[in-house]
Parts: sequence; structure tokens; C-alpha cells
Amino acid sequence: MTSEVSLISQVVAISLTIALFVAIWAILRSRGLRVVLSASLFVAFLVATQLSVKVVESKPFNFKFPGLLTTLHFSCVVVAVAAYWTWKGEPRKIFPWSIPLLRWVKTVVPVAISQPISVVFNNKAMVYAGAGVCAVIGTLSPVCTAVISSCCGRRLTVLSWGGVIIAFLGALVISWGEVSSVEGESKNKSQIIQGLIYAFASLSGRCAKIVILDYMMAPLAYARNTEPVDEEPLSVIHVLGLTYPWGAVLSLAYALTLGGESPQEAWNQLTPELGGYIALSCSFALALNFLGTFALHELGASAQQIVGKLNTICLASISVAFLGEHLPVVVVVGSALVLGGVAIFERGQHDVGHEDDSDTESDLEESLEPIKPLR
Repeated sequence: MTSEVSLISQVVAISLTIALFVAIWAILRSRGLRVVLSASLFVAFLVATQLSVKVVESKPFNFKFPGLLTTLHFSCVVVAVAAYWTWKGEPRKIFPWSIPLLRWVKTVVPVAISQPISVVFNNKAMVYAGAGVCAVIGTLSPVCTAVISSCCGRRLTVLSWGGVIIAFLGALVISWGEVSSVEGESKNKSQIIQGLIYAFASLSGRCAKIVILDYMMAPLAYARNTEPVDEEPLSVIHVLGLTYPWGAVLSLAYALTLGGESPQEAWNQLTPELGGYIALSCSFALALNFLGTFALHELGASAQQIVGKLNTICLASISVAFLGEHLPVVVVVGSALVLGGVAIFERGQHDVGHEDDSDTESDLEESLEPIKPLR
């Protein structure tokens, strides 16, 4: 009887995951196959990266070097981008002087600072406050991103704002389910406060990074009224080549100083099995960073953050199907709300013609080119 219940749970969990990706296709199909694939693979590799990092940092490995792991993930992106531009015969695009100095200071420097803040501080927050509290704070990311991008000039319709709010409510429901399902650990008040500080710092860094990257690829989308814009949009690969080297440098600096992480200790803890899992996490993170930027390129800052919230039900479903965990009903309900928010947001954007779908038949090579300005 128990095995039958377990089998039914696995079937339901896998069916929910498939239904989620079908829903993403249904909502985004008007944008073309490339956009659907970008969004779907972004969610899939977000889940894969989280699972692989969880394995590395949990028993029996207990590899507690988040700053060094983040540096390794960013470095993989740097190597891949350098190889791409070298192969294309344009190696200068990985260097700061490939864009004007003022633009580099205005965009690349803030992104470089926010990258380690968003990743490393999130890992720290999970240590001090727990995954549940971090999930609750993380629900603010779609609203926070929408507010920042709106303040910077990107226009959102009332309907799109409604989609953001509904997605936020869905993410809040998901977090409530996560918090309720976690058996309480006794954490003292100072640890919780410290964890909250890290969580809000991570949220701020993540939202700021997303908006600035969006601005780098679509500067005209942030132009106010008829304000002239003399900055050319940058391609996805160019943006990655400009920002990730400095993110890796600052992540390493944080790990060695404020993080108190020792490369020698990390090396001594390394085993062939752990090394395999770290290599796997690097491959997943490499794909995630590329796919996340492509999704940002296609969807914009707010929609990309909303879609990213759908990883929770995938993660929960995989845990049910293969790890014997329980899938809270509220997580399913919350995910449905997030999907509804994505659909409403999309409708709001199309109603005012903010999205230009003329390039949906382009091939992969064209997707590496700068985004067409939004009008």
C-alpha cells in the first residue's frame, strides 16, 4: 500500500512539473520557440543548480565555502565567453575598453559589485536564518525589480503591474508553504536578525543587477519620453564578457577577506566524489547564467524574475519524486498564481505594443546579437 501511494505521489509530482512547462509554452508561445526555450531552460537549470549546490553544501560533504564556489561558477562563464569571442575573432569584447569608459563605470561596476552580494549573501542568509525566511524575503524580487526598473524609466502598464502583484502573492503563498513544511530549528534572535540583513542585501543586489543588465541590452526601453539615447544596445555575450570577470574577482576578494574562507582548507576537503559534484554544479551554473541572461534579453527584468519564481514547484516536485519528500498543496496553489501573474503581465505588455516580435523566427546565432530597441 505504501509503495502504491509513493508511486502515485511520484506520478502527480512529475505531471505537475510537465504541466508547468506546458503552461510556460502556452503563455509565451506568441513570442516564438526561442523565447519559450529560453524561459523553460532557465527554470530547469535554476532547479538543477540549486540541487547540485545543496548536495555540495550538505552532508556528507559539508563544503562550506560559498564564496569560493561562487567564484568558480563565475569563472566558468568568463572562460566560456572568452573562448566564444576568440573564436569569433573579436577578443577585445571581453575587455573594458570595448565600451566607453563612462558607460563601463555606470553599468559594469555596479553589476560587478551586486553579483557577489546577491549570491554569497543569499548563502550566508540561509546559514543564519534558514531557507524558509530566505524564501519569504525572495518573494519581494518581482515587485522590487519592477519598482527599480520603473524608477529607471522602463514603462509598465497597469495590467502588467497587476500581473507583478499577483505573481508576488503567489510567491508569498509558496514561501508560506515552504516555511510551514520546515521543522523548526531553534535559532537565537541575533542569528535571525543577521540572516535577515544578509537576505535583504542579497535581494537588493539581485534586483539591481537584473535591472542594470536589462538596461545594458535595451537602453531605449529606459528612455523617458523623447529623451535621446546615444548608447547602443549590447549583445548577451558582450554583456556577460564585460560583467562576469569582475564579479568573479570581487567574489574571490569577499571569500578571502570578509568570508574568511581558506582555499587551502577547501582543497584539503576535496575528494574525487566531491570534485565531481562541484564540476556538475559548475556546468549547471554555466548554463544557468547564459540562459538567465537570454531570458532577460527576451522577457525584460520584471518578467524574468517572475518566471524564475516557478523553480520552487519544480524543485518540490523533484524532491517528492526522487527524495521521498512531501509536496505542500499551498506550493501548487502559489505556483498557479505565479503562472497567472506571468500571463497577465504578458497581456499587459502586448496591449501597449511594448514587445517587438519581428525577430521570433531568428536562429540561435541572431539571438547573440543586441536586442532590438523597444518602442
